[in-house]
Amino acid sequence: EEDKEEEEEEGVGGKDDDKNDFDGKELASELLRIISSDFSLNELAFVPPWKHLRELLGEKFADDEEDENDRKRLKLFYRSFCVREHKLAINAHVIVPVLNYVYSQLRRKKDEKNDDDAFLDDDLKVLLCVLTGDSLSGWNVRKRRVLEALEKDGDTTSDDQEKNRMKEMEREMMFATFVQTKFPKSTAAFAHRRWVIMTCCFHGGGAERRNHLIPRNARRDTTMLSLLLLNNVYERETLACEQTCRRKLSNYAAWSHKLFVFELVHVKQNVNEPDELLERAKSVLRESKTNISSSDPSAWHFRRAAIRSVYDRLLHYDAVKKRFFDEVIVDEFRFVREKIAAFRGRETLWHHRKTVLAHVLLKCSDDDVRNEIVTEEIEFAINNNNKADEIKVRDVPWATKYEDGDEARLLASFSKYVCTIFSRFCKKL
Repeated sequence: EEDKEEEEEEGVGGKDDDKNDFDGKELASELLRIISSDFSLNELAFVPPWKHLRELLGEKFADDEEDENDRKRLKLFYRSFCVREHKLAINAHVIVPVLNYVYSQLRRKKDEKNDDDAFLDDDLKVLLCVLTGDSLSGWNVRKRRVLEALEKDGDTTSDDQEKNRMKEMEREMMFATFVQTKFPKSTAAFAHRRWVIMTCCFHGGGAERRNHLIPRNARRDTTMLSLLLLNNVYERETLACEQTCRRKLSNYAAWSHKLFVFELVHVKQNVNEPDELLERAKSVLRESKTNISSSDPSAWHFRRAAIRSVYDRLLHYDAVKKRFFDEVIVDEFRFVREKIAAFRGRETLWHHRKTVLAHVLLKCSDDDVRNEIVTEEIEFAINNNNKADEIKVRDVPWATKYEDGDEARLLASFSKYVCTIFSRFCKKL
């Protein structure tokens, strides 16, 4: 009996803790209370049902509440949610009842709702961000609330407005990071991060914010605080992209967001300072070398897009453009050669190589540079286009494989085919 009483105090459902016992309305209310009361939540997880809290925490939890309603609420809380150190664990059996309740409320007819229900519906939509990650309705509710908060600051001083904008941005970024710990590929969450940056960090109308953060003619008047803010935004968003990529590989949403921030902070703010832009590009490309996977097309797409974006803005600066070819393009081809030498059968590497080559040959107006690159490509293709090398790498785990004895298909492997095309294409040029 004592053990049974102890289990009840710990919020244990035991055999009666069936997932059908959960009440969607109470669970939704409790989850809303948790989210609204702790703005520092930094991790979200859906976990199997637990019998004791100590199964999750390794500790005993005593229920000291005397009021019966509080005891009931705490029991519901302990069997459904667990919050420790700003990390939220949700019982997996809770998700379906909550979603059923939320969707049933949102699908009610308009004549069945009152003014209070409209506000409740917005809160329920925000719950969808937590439970599904990609609820556009929920993220739009948070956008609308940010705009309402910023409009209230219209009569305050500029310093207070700046502080409030930074406060709203910090809160939204923390919430997006919290959601992305469970849904690292959430495109809606990354889109929300971009919207918050454009809304809270920079002034002007929508078209002005889209085209450039700080107008070119106001570049010299930019305060050091604004430049520091831009760098902080880049560092924080880069860290967010790295964390989501560690949770989910080949994360196109994360790499696209990093490209957006790179162009926003480094490219557009240094468009009239080509030397600084070149150094920023070299730094960003160098950073991504250390953790890039040879099979991650999204990461290689980021490198291609960054190279194209920077080069297109250096077309009118001949001296810097020559440095760009010598220090960025040549280094990129060398880097890809090293990767291909180790992972010849990876199509991502060959696609990156031929795409960069085509871009260079189309954009480069220096015949000496073009001839140098073409010569190196022909030499690389010939050296990697022979039967002996193909047979030698057949048994390596990461190489292109075919069945033993199938020499005809072996000779037509992807790496050999691309090398042949490279050689023919370059000779025609």
